[in-house]
Amino acid sequence: MWLTFIEVYNEVTLKIVFTLLIFVSIRQMAITNATILIPDISGFTHFMSMTELEHGSHLISDFLETIIQNVDENFEISEIEGDAVLLYKKGNVPSKQEVLNLCIKMFNAFHYKRKMIQKLAICPCGACQSLINLSLKFITHYGSLLEIKVDRFTKASGLDMIIAHRIMKNSVPSNEYILLTENFLKKVNDGPDTHGLSWQNSADEFPFIGKVNYEFALLEPVKNSIPDPPMPDVVYEGDNTPFLEFQIGSPYKDLFIVMIDMAKRVHWMLGLKNVEQESDHAYVGSIHYLAFDDARVKVSPIKMVLDDNEILYSEMATVVGMNITVIYEYRLISMLDGACLLACRVLPESGRQLSAELYSFLHENLKVSIHNLKAYAENGFRAVLKEEVI
Repeated sequence: MWLTFIEVYNEVTLKIVFTLLIFVSIRQMAITNATILIPDISGFTHFMSMTELEHGSHLISDFLETIIQNVDENFEISEIEGDAVLLYKKGNVPSKQEVLNLCIKMFNAFHYKRKMIQKLAICPCGACQSLINLSLKFITHYGSLLEIKVDRFTKASGLDMIIAHRIMKNSVPSNEYILLTENFLKKVNDGPDTHGLSWQNSADEFPFIGKVNYEFALLEPVKNSIPDPPMPDVVYEGDNTPFLEFQIGSPYKDLFIVMIDMAKRVHWMLGLKNVEQESDHAYVGSIHYLAFDDARVKVSPIKMVLDDNEILYSEMATVVGMNITVIYEYRLISMLDGACLLACRVLPESGRQLSAELYSFLHENLKVSIHNLKAYAENGFRAVLKEEVI
């Protein structure tokens, strides 16, 4: 009995102490009027549930960073909630045109980034291959906010922030649009829209909030006008150079994902000691430096073609400080029982030839490396003692 009393007493005491600590930490609470703007990545939940968590999180982080980099300096970032950025601007209310300009700027940057990643991605995982399904919408509202400052953090809260959140679940028949609530529109002059968007009036009922009137414009015409990013201009010519072929007990996509993880090449590539790279994720045009005992090689992916049961991948390798550049070409073909066929070869740079001595060295080097890769893959991608001699 006494033990139970003491446990309950301690739990209540801890809750009181914790509550007091929160109130002691609060430096300032201020109510202010503000324009609320929420860019929201549509399709985020489905994207994350259907794709690999690591790559999905990495890509969403890139997109959110792109949005934030294009935010007007007059807007403050309250917080990031998974797929949305909560922005607000105190003081003078921005004009409708200013809000549209900012939204279009973020929208264009978002989709240009999406197109670029789609073009440059070499990873066959669900996340990297389903970027086309991501879209972006904007909610703009005006009202009062409660700024709560705890330590060095500031959080914007209050009824109007809740209203802005609720309006994200509306009846607009699209995933890409700009929505302006009646509260915001009452504060601005309805001047000309230089972007030529087609506006419609609508309203929705929300529990505990009531009816919210708003205008919206679809962004598909803007999306269709965004240019395609340029591709790196790297061309190589295939020839009749024979392939080395290996049957490996691993699904072809799993094997390929490990092959393009440059940091993991130390587990299977002959003589490789260390990898230096700006990004952990390889894509067409990314630069990775592979350090061997007697050479430093710059590796850059140049092509990936994904079919139903096959992947064609190639990369350029340049020995730093030497006039040597070659192409490594890999074909991974799905086989029965979760295995795959890996075919690979060394090719000269376009318009160049490899000496017989250099080709023989690289060919044998590649053969040992793939033997190591086979052992690594068939050990569940856990480290094994790799061969270090040709």
